[in-house]
Amino acid sequence: MATLELSKVVKTFDKTTIIHGVDLQVADGEFVVFVGPSGCGKSTLLRIISGLEPASGGDIRIDGQRVNDVSAAHRGCSMVFQSYALYPHMSVYDNMAFGLENLGVAKSVIESKVNAAATMLQLAPLLQRKPTQLSGGQRQRVAIGRSIVREPKLFLFDEPLSNLDAELRVSMRAEIRDLHARLGATMVYVTHDQVEAMTMADKIVVLRGGRIEQVGSPLDLYNRPCNQFVAGFIGSPRMNFVPVAQMPRAKAGAATVGIRPEHAQLSDQGPLSMQVSQVEQLGSTSILHGNVVPEAAFEVILPGQTRIQRGDTVRVSAPDEHLHFFDPQGLRL
Repeated sequence: MATLELSKVVKTFDKTTIIHGVDLQVADGEFVVFVGPSGCGKSTLLRIISGLEPASGGDIRIDGQRVNDVSAAHRGCSMVFQSYALYPHMSVYDNMAFGLENLGVAKSVIESKVNAAATMLQLAPLLQRKPTQLSGGQRQRVAIGRSIVREPKLFLFDEPLSNLDAELRVSMRAEIRDLHARLGATMVYVTHDQVEAMTMADKIVVLRGGRIEQVGSPLDLYNRPCNQFVAGFIGSPRMNFVPVAQMPRAKAGAATVGIRPEHAQLSDQGPLSMQVSQVEQLGSTSILHGNVVPEAAFEVILPGQTRIQRGDTVRVSAPDEHLHFFDPQGLRL
């Protein structure tokens, strides 16, 4: 386990700055998720932490020690990649043991560590198989097991579930969270999927354009997004944004009002008129899609099933406590 501190970290490729002076503290045993759109710098930042990419400026400290000049192999970090990065000609056992063998660890110690990790990850019956004989989820568990046996200070995950199907991603999210609880390890996890971030993180770091927009617990970011970008990125479906002129209860100085689809309600007296363009019947819930003004797409989540159809017009309201107000620059009011 370890603490991690980033201080004014900068990364420049040629003359283009990718990471702009990032400051961040990760506590011992914390599960931190970097989230943001493609190209926001989250994977680059993870590679800088691991030592696979040098920082152009600033400091990286692990357990208080500056590691900028320490090689990736000696930082005490272990990385799990999106592509699994397994050796296809080696068995599961050999893939998990390979790193320890390179370090000259005794065979008896390697065997003990590999078997313990395999039992934890339900891989014990598969130790003699080759990666090509495994499912995607099993391959990912092997990659995680390879990290566990090294007993790293920091576990680093770079979009490890993006190659899996939707159902398997859900189960693997739970497995990684359970692993974190069992190991008590410090983990930094990169994803573009904000649902993964919400369900897995102790703390979420929202990135945009190589800068941190907001850091906080999942519910902090959901309930009090600091700006319109975070408000629109955290939550599924995304928050609705309506020009302030459409809302009679708008705050002074507000330019935009935000309403989450799950907080919007149908009401005959609602201030918004929505033309329904699509209805998603999910059984336990229904999602109405439409527009409240030509440039403002809008969604409403209803409990249960509905008889509303495409082409219907409905009135929509939202309780005051669920309204979010943003100024012309997109900052929260």
